Amino acid sequence: MKKAIIIGCVGASLLIILSVSGILDSLLLFLLVGAVPGTSYTIPWSVMLLIIIGIMWLVIFRFALLDSFHAVSTKKSTKAHAQRKKRMPKRRYSQI
Repeated sequence: MKKAIIIGCVGASLLIILSVSGILDSLLLFLLVGAVPGTSYTIPWSVMLLIIIGIMWLVIFRFALLDSFHAVSTKKSTKAHAQRKKRMPKRRYSQI
């Protein structure tokens, strides 16, 4: 519970700092309009669309990859545990 509160407080303070400094506004303008911060240059809508699609693809791929990795590691650990249990000698008084 303490860890969740600490992470929440750090996240909230980081969000406040980014909002006050203007970095959050610049990032949102870049993502929504394509305005490069500090210049008068804007990125065309097609490039911004490709960038956003690429970011979404990477996020989805990351979560799918983590799910599949977790499933494979769970299956391997279950199999290793079963093999280890099979190799262990039968105990004489295991029922007591």
